[in-house]
Amino acid sequence: MNNPSAWKKFFAHLRTWLIGPRWQTALIETVRTLGAIVIAYLIAFVIIALVSDDPQNAIRWFVLGPLSSSAERGEVLKNATPLLFAGIGACLIIRGGHFNMFTEGAFYAGGLIAALAAIYFDLPPALAITVPLLCGMAGSMIVGFLPAKLKTAYGVNEFVSSIMFNFIVLWVGVWLISNVVIDVSSGDNATRPIPDPSRLPILVRDTNVTVGILIAVAVALLAHLYLNRTKWGFAVRMSGDNPHFARHIGIPVAKAGTHSQVIGIGIAGLGGGVEILSNYRRFNWKTLPGYGFDGFMVAIMAKNKPLMVPYAALFIGYLRSGADLMAFNSDVAQEVVQIIQGLILILVASEAFFSSSWLRNRIGALKFRKKPDESGSEVADHV
Repeated sequence: MNNPSAWKKFFAHLRTWLIGPRWQTALIETVRTLGAIVIAYLIAFVIIALVSDDPQNAIRWFVLGPLSSSAERGEVLKNATPLLFAGIGACLIIRGGHFNMFTEGAFYAGGLIAALAAIYFDLPPALAITVPLLCGMAGSMIVGFLPAKLKTAYGVNEFVSSIMFNFIVLWVGVWLISNVVIDVSSGDNATRPIPDPSRLPILVRDTNVTVGILIAVAVALLAHLYLNRTKWGFAVRMSGDNPHFARHIGIPVAKAGTHSQVIGIGIAGLGGGVEILSNYRRFNWKTLPGYGFDGFMVAIMAKNKPLMVPYAALFIGYLRSGADLMAFNSDVAQEVVQIIQGLILILVASEAFFSSSWLRNRIGALKFRKKPDESGSEVADHV
């Protein structure tokens, strides 16, 4: 490799590989997403400037506040953890070609069942965390199987039925914590305290970050391997991308669709269990937590790729932490973050935004541009 021409050829091959079809698509989507974020932030800055008497202070807290200390950075990670679980679950459901919204009810059910298992099961310390989380996950999958099966077996619209199941689960849970498992000494409609051995340990000292975020990252990796390295994942992807072709090559589309929904719902239920065992002393949710709905926003931002979900979840966690700090330290309402989230989602989801064909043409021009080397020949014959 001491020969300059050899180095030129090496870097030419490297450039061709980096701007190949796979990386070209990744580059296009990255540019589009970053562009959407920048535009949304600029619009948000304009809104802040219009409604605030001190916009400079508000923007500083909104942008830099979440990174100002280890405690604030920990709050970003804490906010991102439930979004990770919900986003991964939504990814699997969408990749299977469905839009099952029971991830919201699964989050609630998973948290409730995990809390009850931790309270009422006499578990040794080695199982005090694992068993409640698995119970929450399994319980969510059992309930979530119903809207999934209604869709694949009877053609019932899963969007409508899953929303109905969300409220069924919610009101059953509210009835339980108000009448059956209520701890009257708490002064609230809530369960007994969750035992300390069942609470997830703190990962970073002086923050609220627990080992739950490590579980979430591990789940993202497993979901990626499931979708891209197993025959079941291949069946799910093919069923979602082209169900007619999938049937033609012998894939049981209905079965694959049910599997994708149930597994995605189970991941959301696991997230509910992690959230309760991480940040709550008792289970006292009287409304749906909202994480299941947010999961679809995270999945859309991540382009339905499990390995991209952590980045999208971190960004949303960063946004919300900044909104909280801005609302506390300035005169701007916290709701401005909802405007930013909506703008980003619209711009990222829009196929016309930063036209992919235009970007592909620019990258193609770079890829096939020919440059003469020192001998006068062209270093593009490798293309």
